[in-house]
Amino acid sequence: MNYKWLIRRLASVIIAMFVTIVISWALLEYSPYSPANYIMQFINPQDFAQKPGLYSSLIQYLNTLRPHGNPLINAVNYINNVIHGNLGLSIVSDVPVAQIIAAALPWTLFIVTTSILISFFLGIRIGQKLAYIRGSKTDSITTVSLSILRAVPIYVYAALLVFVLGFVYHVFPTGGAYSPNVTPGLNLAFIISVLYHAFLPILSLTLVNLVGWILHMRANTISVLGEDFVNFAEIAGVKKSIIEKKFIGKNAILPLYTSLIIAIGFSFGGSLFVEQTFSYPGVGDLLITAITSNDYPTEMGVFIILIAAVIIGNLIADLTYSFLDPRAKVGEE
Repeated sequence: MNYKWLIRRLASVIIAMFVTIVISWALLEYSPYSPANYIMQFINPQDFAQKPGLYSSLIQYLNTLRPHGNPLINAVNYINNVIHGNLGLSIVSDVPVAQIIAAALPWTLFIVTTSILISFFLGIRIGQKLAYIRGSKTDSITTVSLSILRAVPIYVYAALLVFVLGFVYHVFPTGGAYSPNVTPGLNLAFIISVLYHAFLPILSLTLVNLVGWILHMRANTISVLGEDFVNFAEIAGVKKSIIEKKFIGKNAILPLYTSLIIAIGFSFGGSLFVEQTFSYPGVGDLLITAITSNDYPTEMGVFIILIAAVIIGNLIADLTYSFLDPRAKVGEE
């Protein structure tokens, strides 16, 4: 491994995190519509420390993030707080934002990771099969249909599923992460309830991601089928199953690996609509609630999670790709 490249890559990740967090913080913190700016129009900031009750959490929030009038100093103070795990207090509940996110994050990780893995493995199998029958009527109809379905927004899938399977036929619950009648913990009743409530959110995310994986795998497989080493293997009499698995499948999947890791990060954003539709208590639902209630500390905390998921996903993909494809050396220009 090229350690100079690794140091440069880690430095770029830190800089990217820093810049995006500062920009996001500035857009929210100094927005004309932020609760902080609204209240500061009517109340002298010097009197904040003497205001109890209704403004207690907002006061602590302002004292933490705006101890100075200089925006640059305030930004540095905020980054310092983030590094030490201090994301401030929720204006609505007066609870540390880090604690709120820690309670919501596992639910989002569960539905996002599960849906990505299911859609990925199904997608590569279906896409590979479509590539083998390329040019046929079945392939043409399927490809056109998938292209149309790919243009459907994720919230449409979620709304249709919750309406049909939730409200019309009452097959699945329409909200929550588990039944209030079960005791949380490592017991069978709780696990079944969690899977039951997560089925529709996972299905919504899976349907959206599945279409993309099928089309990408089909295109990659068709490209590999035209390579000389595949033709040579066929001429040499290598078994068809071995050609499909080791020669075609492996080389067609490799370009999708980076997309898989990055997709996990970006799926956090897609889960926002799904969790809101199904009232699923993840970070997406938390973000919507924070936006509607002008809970800016919580908004920033969720933004940081989304930013970190995408940037770290890119880093993991860069660092691990060479283990799957020895031809790609980490750090080579």
